[in-house]
Amino acid sequence: MALPHLDTPNLDRLTATGLRFDRAYTTCPRCTPARSAIFSGTHPVTNGAWCNNVPPYATTPLLGTILRHYGYRAAYTGKWHLDGTGYFGDGVPGGGFEPDWWYDGKCYAADIGPETFRHYLSCRTATDLRRAGFTAENIWGHRVANRAIDFLERVGDNRFVLAMSFDEPHGPCVAPPEYWEKFTAADLPPRPNRKPVGADRPLLQQIQQQQANTTGMDPSGGLRFLGYNSFIDREIGCVIDTVQRLHGDDTMIIYTSDHGDMLGAHGLVGKGPMMYEELCNIPFIVRLPGGPQGATTSALASHTDIVPTILDFAGIERPECLQGVSLRPVLANPQGTARETALVSFSRFAINHDDWGEFYPIRCLTDGRHKLVINLFETDELYDLATDPGEMTNLINDPAHHGARDRLHDALLAEMDRIRDPFRSFRWGHRAWRQVRQPFYFGGRRRDRPTGFPFQTKSLEATGVTAG
Repeated sequence: MALPHLDTPNLDRLTATGLRFDRAYTTCPRCTPARSAIFSGTHPVTNGAWCNNVPPYATTPLLGTILRHYGYRAAYTGKWHLDGTGYFGDGVPGGGFEPDWWYDGKCYAADIGPETFRHYLSCRTATDLRRAGFTAENIWGHRVANRAIDFLERVGDNRFVLAMSFDEPHGPCVAPPEYWEKFTAADLPPRPNRKPVGADRPLLQQIQQQQANTTGMDPSGGLRFLGYNSFIDREIGCVIDTVQRLHGDDTMIIYTSDHGDMLGAHGLVGKGPMMYEELCNIPFIVRLPGGPQGATTSALASHTDIVPTILDFAGIERPECLQGVSLRPVLANPQGTARETALVSFSRFAINHDDWGEFYPIRCLTDGRHKLVINLFETDELYDLATDPGEMTNLINDPAHHGARDRLHDALLAEMDRIRDPFRSFRWGHRAWRQVRQPFYFGGRRRDRPTGFPFQTKSLEATGVTAG
């Protein structure tokens, strides 16, 4: 939903000089799983990071490792949340990235000291921020941007990849107090789909809505959300300016987010076991020297496509193990396509607690027009995004949409097989509304691990050597 007073001139500038993907999707509406896909080009259910605080497998190479193998400099600064220790990280550089610019949450907390960090976790008003002494200089996002700029100024003519991860607006976080005061309730128009979920939706959504006791966005939280975004936009702008000044003629810029937030849509809050557009349809902008400017595309994109796209433009062969595709065809022609569907999954919120939800396996597939959601334990969902963008009507049992539903169902099962989803079983194809898979014990087929990058060790099976 467009917010006319959001005040993000630098993101607007990036859109005006690049290509905006209106149908880009996260691989999972959770932090760790989504990030694992961004930096590996594989789905979280297969790379190991299937819920928060579970790191990717050691056999899953991430972007820094990959590109440094091919001679690139690789820097990362900001929130990581991929080491398995917790939200703020362990302070140890990961993903193959160089250590000099690493600045995860533990690094930030150590810099500002325990007392200020306690305030960072607890401030809820602009008055709180002023009492704690928060200004732009001691806010995480500002320091992240400064490190990114330092890398850009030092890297010279070397080929490089730089990843910045701004934690804001993800809570807990802060902004300069004036940014919390610049918006009013008039900047939060009523959401057209704030109506609470009904009996045609999964029971877990109904329970969440009842326990959260909300039918709309919390005004104070919503205004802070706008303030965070407006502040971080300025930091993003400083980095874009530096890229333009020093590396603008040969550097691609990709902007995205790991997931969205319900913010009161359907009477729900936060993120978790639901597949609504507010959570899964993420921002995605690509600015490419000589590429489209001020253009938009309805072509589907997935977080798994970021690594393959980077490799394509770097002239590096895409190995079989990557599960995404290069978006280069769409960057050459915004009316074109690179993929037919996008897969989103959910398994549980986090490995280390049961504060939010439970083990609740979901697989979702969209072709850009329709979205099928299989909630393995209960009610499934189907939405027509063209006629019902707010996803107010569940069409799973509507005869007029059985054709689209069944096509997506077949495609979903095929995609789970293709990526070797470890949670696949006949039950995904044996639903109350359609049965296309039957239980078996013997009858499937074994497949060797897909080939990876040259620096990855090959299994004995892949080399044709067997023990006997």
